[in-house]
Parts: sequence; structure tokens; C-alpha cells
Amino acid sequence: MKQHAGSYDFGTFSQNEAELDRLTRQAELARDIERQILKQAGLRNGMRVLDLACGPGIISRIVADLVPDSEVVGLDLSEALLETARQSLSPQEQAHLQFVQGNVYDLDSALGSFDFIYARFLFQHLEQPLLALREIKQLLAPGGILLVADVDDQWLTLHPEPFCFKRFTEEAARGQSLNGGDRRVGRKLFSFMREVGYHHVDLHVRTITSEMVGMKNFLDVTTGFKKEQMQHRDRDQVDKELREIYQLVDQPNAYGAVGVFLARGLAVKSL
Repeated sequence: MKQHAGSYDFGTFSQNEAELDRLTRQAELARDIERQILKQAGLRNGMRVLDLACGPGIISRIVADLVPDSEVVGLDLSEALLETARQSLSPQEQAHLQFVQGNVYDLDSALGSFDFIYARFLFQHLEQPLLALREIKQLLAPGGILLVADVDDQWLTLHPEPFCFKRFTEEAARGQSLNGGDRRVGRKLFSFMREVGYHHVDLHVRTITSEMVGMKNFLDVTTGFKKEQMQHRDRDQVDKELREIYQLVDQPNAYGAVGVFLARGLAVKSL
């Protein structure tokens, strides 16, 4: 099995604890929005649910709280992140939430079938998104729902825009592409899901703004971490550009917005 599935490999970051903190805050900041998105996508109590690339398990726990009578499985490639997720489980959660290791390119059929599968910010990192979608489809029960949430960096804006911001985001996208990822995958999800054979595919964009989460948090989850994708650039120059971008935190009238693409498709129902 491959040890990474594209442009994300936890454990190789220059500051792994900071990355774990970012993953946790990214999940916690939009908790209420996340719950709303999942309900609107069709998540219902009693469904068997798979949270792909679950990381430290924050989203899996949000799902488990929403559907207390459901079995929820969180799957990730990183054993370190899974261990963090397991350590945070309460006795009540352990009854219907478990965390397992797995690769989205080689999903174990022994996991069984699921009524709802959620892939959150996974596809931006994948070298082979169509293969991943085919693997996921094999685990969906007839009529089951796949919800993919991901990014498109052309839907990331700041005002006032720092002079270096365009260069910074373009170089981050280039670095992620060199590692097998795609910072513009959001717009492609509809076509990908239709090509693989999902039914009733729809896609819409949910906007998250700095007014909702605060500018510092907004920059942390949308921009700051991108320095890890720029090993091809001078580190001092990258840090200098980040400092310039983060000056927006001290500007009370500054504003940021990002679009999260939400693609939903169904597995064909049995006749």
C-alpha cells in the first residue's frame, strides 16, 4: 500500500503539532455550518456512515453526534492521526464510532457498505481522483450518498489584497501539483462523479468568510499552511510573504472569503 495518496502526508510537516492544531481548528470553526451541510446532503439518523480522510476525528465526532443511532467509521491513512482520534473518544462515542486505517485507492470490502460517505478536503490531494471515486462507489449501499467537499483557489479572495498574495497562492498550487494535488479540484467534481457513474449529481458552493471565523483563523485555515507545499521555493521568501499577508489581521476593515465546493452523488438503486 502506498504510504501517501498524493500531496498530503502528515508527519512530514516542518511543524506537525501546528498542523494538527490547524486540522482541529478547521473542523471546530465551522461546526454549525458543517452540521447544516451534512443534513442538507441527506445525512439521517440510522444510516451507516464513513468519514474518509478523517484526520484527528473531529468531523467524525460531529457526524456521530448528529446521528446517535448510527454506526460511524472514520478512515485515514495516517496511524498517528488515527491514534489522536481514538484517544479523544468518550465511552459513549466508542459504542458507535470507530477509527480504522485505510487507503482511498484500495478500500477494504470488509468494511461493508455505507449509506452515507463523506470526503472532506481529500480530493485536492489526490493524484487519481477517478480511481478514488470508483473505490468509494464500491462501498456505497444502493441509493447511498457520497458528499465531497473541496476547494478551488480561484474562489479565495482577500481585500485589500496584499501585493504578494497572487504569487503566493499560485506557487502553492504549483507545489501541490508537483506532489500530485490539485488546488482547483472543486470545479471538476461534478464531471468526475458523472464520469464514474454516480447518479443525480449536483454541485454548489458554500461561502465561508473572515467575518464568520475571524481573519486570523481564516488565514490559518486557507493560506498559512500552504507554505508546506512550497519546498521548491526559498523558505525565507515564503515566510516574508506570509508575514505580509498576515498584516490583514491588524486591519479591522479587511475581508476574506473562500468557496467550498460541495458535490453530491448517489449510487444506483437496486431494481
